[in-house]
Amino acid sequence: MQLDHLVWAAPSLDAAVDAFARLSGVEAMAGGRHVGIGSRNALADLGNRIYLAIDGPDEEQPLTGNYGATLKALAGPTLTRFAVQTDDLAAAQAVLTRHGFASEVKPGGRTGANGETYAWQTLAVTDRSLGAGMPIIKIWLTPHHPSTEAPAGCRLASLSVAHPKADVLLRLYEDLGLQLPVVAAEAAALAAEIDGRKGRFVLSTI
Repeated sequence: MQLDHLVWAAPSLDAAVDAFARLSGVEAMAGGRHVGIGSRNALADLGNRIYLAIDGPDEEQPLTGNYGATLKALAGPTLTRFAVQTDDLAAAQAVLTRHGFASEVKPGGRTGANGETYAWQTLAVTDRSLGAGMPIIKIWLTPHHPSTEAPAGCRLASLSVAHPKADVLLRLYEDLGLQLPVVAAEAAALAAEIDGRKGRFVLSTI
């Protein structure tokens, strides 16, 4: 089990890409469209086969009652989720079940800017009570990884989780084999320290 990517969600993808470039000195590249859910993204490599996905609404798709509509309603760019990858989705699902979280396997995929087809499966957790603290757990079905095509120049220094149920998260992470710092807080939040070409900066939940 290891970190796969971070999701920086924004009401405007182009504006978020510009903001990230100002912070990092790296211009994220177009990743692809998520057909059917109203979003598109841009990607930047964070080193060690980890990448940043900047998600924004896709104005060429309907933006009603879907992920794209949620993105469009955001007040500004915010770190909303993080994903981990595993080579044993069934084992991860068993861990979730032991901790009281029902899940089902959902397929996913997109075509990248380089024409590569990316395919994966994720565990869709019906109970969202842990919010940003619940990782997206996925297994890649294609051999290539988005980090290899994304622009380099940044490196993830740390990812930390703040949560009112810190003890619950720590037990879940330990069982999953994740080593992430968790601190007690009134609301769930993520903070990523990133070293870029302009120095260190932080992306966080707003």
